[in-house]
Amino acid sequence: MRKFSLNLILTLGIISIIGLVFTGCNVGVNKSIHIRDGETVNHGPKTVNGSISIGTNCTIRGNCDTVNGRIKVGDNCEVRSLHTVNLGVSVGNHTVVDGSIATVNGSITCGEGVKVDDDVSTVNGSIHCGKGVSIQGSVSNVNGSHTLINTLVKGDLKTNTGDITLQDNSIVEGDIIIRRSRSFFSRHRHLDIRISGNSEVKGNIIVEDDDLQVTVFLSGGGKVLGKINDAEVVNE
Repeated sequence: MRKFSLNLILTLGIISIIGLVFTGCNVGVNKSIHIRDGETVNHGPKTVNGSISIGTNCTIRGNCDTVNGRIKVGDNCEVRSLHTVNLGVSVGNHTVVDGSIATVNGSITCGEGVKVDDDVSTVNGSIHCGKGVSIQGSVSNVNGSHTLINTLVKGDLKTNTGDITLQDNSIVEGDIIIRRSRSFFSRHRHLDIRISGNSEVKGNIIVEDDDLQVTVFLSGGGKVLGKINDAEVVNE
C-alpha cells in the first residue's frame, strides 16, 4: 500500500496537543470548549479529552485540535485547520476552513457551501459533503463511504474499502484511487463507485487492490474522462 497521506493525523496528539500541554498554551484537559455565536478568538482552541463546539458567525484565528473529542463548527464561520483523533468533525453551512480537516476514528461532514483550503481525511469513518462544497486538496479515508453532492474536489479521492458516490454535478479533478488493503477481513470484498447526475472524474479510476472487485456505475450523464483500470463499468 502506498504511503498514506494521513501521517499528519498520526502525529496530531504529539505535535498539536501534547507539546502544547507542556507549554500551557491555550490547552484544556478533561474539559470541552464552547465558543458562543459571533465570537472572534485570536488563538486556536485545544483540549485533551474534550470536545470543541463553535457557534455561528464565529472567527477562529488558530487551529482547533483535540484528542478524544468531536469538533463541531456552526454556520457562516471562518476557521483554521480542524484536527481530532477520536470522534468526528462537522462543519456548518457556508463556513470557510483555511486549512485541513482530519480525524483518525470518526466521520467528517461538511454542510452546504463549505470551502476547505486543504485536504479532508480520516482513517476509520465516512466523508459526506453537501451541495456547493469546494475542497482545494484531496479527500481520503481507509474505511468508510464517500458521498459527494454537487462538490468540487481539486485533488484526488482515495480509499481502501469504502464505497464512493458522486452526484448532482460533483467533480473530482484528480484520480479516484482504490488503494491496496492489508487487512485479512477486506479480502474478496466488493466496492461500488456510483457517478450520476452529470458528475465527472477528470482523471483516472485506479484500482491497486487485486483482491477487491470494483464496479463503476455511470448514470444520468456521469462520466470518467480518464481511464478506468481493473474495474467493471456498468452504464445504467
